[in-house]
Amino acid sequence: MSKHAPDSYRGIIAISLPIIVGMAGRTIMMFCDRLFLAQHSQLELQASLPAGILSFTLLCIFFGTVSYSSTFVSQYFGAGDRQGCSKSLAQGLYLTMFSAPILASLAIPGAMLLNLSGHAPEVLAHEHTYFRILMLSASGPVFTAAASSFWNGRGKTVPAMVAVLIGAGINIFLDYVMIFGKLGFPEMGIRGAAIATAISSFIPGTILTIAAYTGKTARNYKTRENFKFSWPLTKRIIKFGFPAGLHIFMDVASFTIFIFIAGRLGVVDFTANNLAFSVNNLAFNPLLGFGFATTVIVGRCIGMGSTDMAVRATRRTLLLSLCYFAPLAATFILFPGFYTKLFFSPDSACSIEELSSTAGKLLAIVAAWGVFDAVNLMYSGALRGAGDTKFVVWVSGLLGWFFWIPGILYLYAVRHSGIVDLWLFTSFYVALFAMFFFFRFRTGKWKKIDLLGTGRESNFVD
Repeated sequence: MSKHAPDSYRGIIAISLPIIVGMAGRTIMMFCDRLFLAQHSQLELQASLPAGILSFTLLCIFFGTVSYSSTFVSQYFGAGDRQGCSKSLAQGLYLTMFSAPILASLAIPGAMLLNLSGHAPEVLAHEHTYFRILMLSASGPVFTAAASSFWNGRGKTVPAMVAVLIGAGINIFLDYVMIFGKLGFPEMGIRGAAIATAISSFIPGTILTIAAYTGKTARNYKTRENFKFSWPLTKRIIKFGFPAGLHIFMDVASFTIFIFIAGRLGVVDFTANNLAFSVNNLAFNPLLGFGFATTVIVGRCIGMGSTDMAVRATRRTLLLSLCYFAPLAATFILFPGFYTKLFFSPDSACSIEELSSTAGKLLAIVAAWGVFDAVNLMYSGALRGAGDTKFVVWVSGLLGWFFWIPGILYLYAVRHSGIVDLWLFTSFYVALFAMFFFFRFRTGKWKKIDLLGTGRESNFVD
């Protein structure tokens, strides 16, 4: 843990930077995935986005619930309770094991949803291939979330960063050799990309779990002694974590519908949409890293008994995230052609001239909504760190499913709008998210939440 106060700029950077680098590793991995697929087949590139988002949509309730164990670890760590940290890790790992067969079985209903997309048969065939393999290995990301919670929750973010980067590096290597058929591997295209992702998704969790249950860490935190199922603690993690997972699910599910609607638009709009989403990951994932760091830092501050520190930390993390995003956003506006050429494939059904105009407009919108996303992620992250997960899920549900999706369907089905209008409306939706979370945080109601419980429940004795 950093020697600096958690609400200081140095303390925030010490915790945030490794998380952001880890997120950057994931971003680079996804970026290379799509870059390789774009060079192999434009149809495979088009198939990877909706199939990949649908697979994450189906796993994200488990992912979000298990990830929330990091908030318990952070508050226990702030309170000086080491055994509470190791017990929280154990429950996250048990929840991962319980989720594995359920997630694999979701490949069947997920395939049915893909059939309803209305995508071209040649694209749909690639989507089924990619999706099926990802779902059979969907417990990998959940496993990584559980193992990372013990390290990130204590502010020991460097080990988690290294593990993620190792996994990302292996994924990029396997992508290259499996997609294109190098070093004796057969050329597998999108199937190879899926297999590479499936294998590498288990690597970070494996590294972090071994590190937690061996050596000095195992002795200091008694992780092996505390590796036992505790229903009281698991029940409390689910109580607060399930709304966090449901929030991610509703958010991602609504974006999945958006992607599927975009797939029904013309070739230029569909291709530009995939390009813009791929580029957006460059901005979004590190912002997500700042948001996750905010959750950890706020949880630690509350565990230390200081809500004032939590307020300062949230405000300063937002400022740092905007300092990161602003230069990147400028490249979206000033050099859209660079990104267009990077993702353009010679076998594309549209010309680069046709694509450039629409893609340039979407990248300009990305530059604008990234500011709203920064506010959204920092303040929602702070609310999650305090345990105010029910408010987060209610706002997500109401805005996503009673405002954004109906608005998108209206623009598409009634107004016959193109992809630029859909993205403009989405940007307004993200701005509303930011406003709601900002004002909720300002009310201070989160300061009254007792995440860990007091008295009997806080000891978690079965």
